Amino acid sequence: MLGLVGWRAYRWAGSIGGLCAAGLLAFSMTTAAQVAPKEVQTKQPDMESVEGLVGVSSEVARLKELATSRGSAGGHVDRWEILWLHQHISERIMAASLQVDATIAQIDNEIATADEVHGYLSDRRDKTVNRANLFGILLGGGLSATSSVLQLSTNLDTASSALDIAGGSASVGFALMGIHAQKGGSAPFDFNSNMLAEFFDRPMLPTSQYPATVWAFLNEPSPTSPEHLTRKAQLLKTWVVVQRIGSLSNADKIARVTSEPSEMLKLSIDDLEDRAAMLQDVRARISFLKRDLGNLLASLPEVDESAFEPAKN
Repeated sequence: MLGLVGWRAYRWAGSIGGLCAAGLLAFSMTTAAQVAPKEVQTKQPDMESVEGLVGVSSEVARLKELATSRGSAGGHVDRWEILWLHQHISERIMAASLQVDATIAQIDNEIATADEVHGYLSDRRDKTVNRANLFGILLGGGLSATSSVLQLSTNLDTASSALDIAGGSASVGFALMGIHAQKGGSAPFDFNSNMLAEFFDRPMLPTSQYPATVWAFLNEPSPTSPEHLTRKAQLLKTWVVVQRIGSLSNADKIARVTSEPSEMLKLSIDDLEDRAAMLQDVRARISFLKRDLGNLLASLPEVDESAFEPAKN
């Protein structure tokens, strides 16, 4: 009886301990959930910087002035000036947004072409590797089987050994052929676009020049960079770290990822993969400008409708 009571007391204490542990775990998870958003928050871009990029700093300042003041002429505000400011600022934001879209479209086309050539070379490489492996298995296995049959006769030991050696040599030879083919072939990049050229001060095609607003955005310090690097410098640093270009002094690699058709350079599978990945990075970074333009448009002050009432005599 005492043993049964002791066992129940033990189970009760264990359940209480489990509940306490569960409570502590839930509390810690709740605390982490409350702290985590603060840790991952990033500094939002300064609207004044975006206004300067678009070239509407003075117009936005004037619109804010009109929104906070009803003027000095009996509370009357020039409605036509307000409408002109809104329209002018919206048009400049829209023009910058369309420039971003056009730049992204050009980058997407270059990525699509690089992926297409990459896929063609990869398929051709895979076929070569698969054939080499298949021939190695068939030839090596056939010669080994023949060698085993010859071993049934004691007078054919020499021939059996020779076939065994030939089978092993054939398997090794085809395996080496497959390993050599893993690198794949190369092909020229026949597309009039080299959107990475300007990052490395290389000759650019007329279709691959960044608009002034987009290029100024890339050359501004990133608000999320602890080292206050520009967005362009961040991209270059990332490409070196992940070995897309090896180093900024690797002229041969840089020439291949920024080549144009007239140079007749042949790009390997790795070159095409690196080129597409780097373009994806540029595309993602430029897309943030669309977000900033949207924030700028949303931040424009709204003027009270009473400001449009005509002045009383």
